[in-house]
Amino acid sequence: MEFDSSTPSFKERALPLIYVVGGKFEINPEVVSMMELVKGPIGVVSVAGMYRTGKSYLLNRLLLNRKGGFGVGPTINPCTKGIWIWGTPLKGFTSTGEPCSVLIVDSEGIGGLDEDNNHDMRIFCLALLLSSYFIYNSMS
Repeated sequence: MEFDSSTPSFKERALPLIYVVGGKFEINPEVVSMMELVKGPIGVVSVAGMYRTGKSYLLNRLLLNRKGGFGVGPTINPCTKGIWIWGTPLKGFTSTGEPCSVLIVDSEGIGGLDEDNNHDMRIFCLALLLSSYFIYNSMS
């Protein structure tokens, strides 16, 4: 593994990767700079699904093994807007056993009251296309 998580560019927090400004999707240059520091193979684990179904909680507890991390809240309003990434890559392995860096990606939920279907599908498709492994979180 060739990255050093103590490097100031890696952050132990969630960062917006893609956010929406005036209906247009923007990429966060801070995250692009951070991703350029990652050497070797990279895997991306993304989660998507309906809003308020526990996607962020799932990532926090199962993949990051922490109570906090990606934003979660007790209201009916969505906590995640756009696509977010955990600021420090995790250590993982490829299917051949080679060490790799794993990026964890959280996405805005589908069906939120403040966005339309076009917005939802764009977010969903971006999360899917970015992924090496994709988790679709659903109820029932």
